[in-house]
Amino acid sequence: MLSGLQKPPPSLVDYETFVTSLLTDDVAAAWPLARAADVARLGILRRPRGGPRAASAGEGDVSLELGFRSAVVQVGYWLGWASIVVVLAGLAFDVGARHRWLLVGLTLAAAAGNTVAMVIPWREWLATRRGRLMLDLWCGGLIAFVALLVVNGGSNFALLLFLAVPFIAVVQIGWRRGVWLAVSAGTCTVAAAVVPLSAGATAMRLALIAASVAVALVLTRTIRRETAAHERASARAELGRTLAKEANHRIKNDLQTVADLLLLGRPGGEDGTAFDETAARIRSIATVHRLLTEADDRVDGGALLRSIAESAPMPVAVEAEPAAFDAATAQKLGIVANELVTNAFRHGAPPIVVRLNGGALTRLRVDDSGAGVERAAGFGLDLVRRMVEQGLKGDFELRARADGGTCAEVVFPTAPQ
Repeated sequence: MLSGLQKPPPSLVDYETFVTSLLTDDVAAAWPLARAADVARLGILRRPRGGPRAASAGEGDVSLELGFRSAVVQVGYWLGWASIVVVLAGLAFDVGARHRWLLVGLTLAAAAGNTVAMVIPWREWLATRRGRLMLDLWCGGLIAFVALLVVNGGSNFALLLFLAVPFIAVVQIGWRRGVWLAVSAGTCTVAAAVVPLSAGATAMRLALIAASVAVALVLTRTIRRETAAHERASARAELGRTLAKEANHRIKNDLQTVADLLLLGRPGGEDGTAFDETAARIRSIATVHRLLTEADDRVDGGALLRSIAESAPMPVAVEAEPAAFDAATAQKLGIVANELVTNAFRHGAPPIVVRLNGGALTRLRVDDSGAGVERAAGFGLDLVRRMVEQGLKGDFELRARADGGTCAEVVFPTAPQ
């Protein structure tokens, strides 16, 4: 006959406090010393302004800046090839263009320069003097190429300045940006003086180029700011995951130590049963924390049940559908499963089968081949009922199966992921 476990004195049990005080998701908050140790280990302790922390942040900004500029350079490759193709196509259709072969030669030279630029390791070179000089050479060649096209081919080639000047403004930084923008402005002024255009048309083109540069710089600053914010958020999230895993590892070790210490004081005979049961409950909670160290913030239900089943003194089969639970739900589910498995092998008979089904409702079922159900519930089954109803907001039923044996079933709403 299935029966509940022996109920301890009421003074030792406060069901409401026990059920509602189980693990919250912010496990790291319970370990301020662990948090401090991990923060120190990761090298992000709060330090005075201008100290090593400021230097570390500066290194992160430099790395982000280099990554952004190398990405802009890669975009520049393809803008260069697009410009070259457009120029060659224009020369192919405009058979009467002045200095036709000179313009073709200039374009082919630009194609060769663009090819060389594509093989330079800009990500490594941009932080060096050599890389800065190569970038200056590229910007100078770009301006010279467009200027020669305008002088020898006409004002239509001045449209290339709408690509060249914003690219230079974005890829250069610091005082070099100012120098190259000044060179670009001077080139535009000279080209406007050489090409026969009205004052209004010249002023409009210069104003549009200036506006395109301003827009490019504003967009660049916005992208950099958003990227930096994303990097900081990712770093904080990674730190939080690291602290949570470390806290769960420490909690798991401490709970196992508590269970071992409890068994050290275990009296012999039947008087030690309560010690064994309490140690098993503690170990079921420790299992949840162990699984949390192996995942980010979800506990695999099948792994949890298999770990509990391995602690049973007789074989327990586990059939679990894929299901993951948050830390608090997993802890309550682990305690419930431990109580039901313990009750099954103590008061039932093998085979014992544990089944877990997901969906809108999570269903945990423990079957054994016991002879029936005794309705007088002890502490174990009373704990299960209160844990399910108050902690999981579900229902618990213990019934005899039609084919013989006993079925303990827990049903509770599945929390959305």
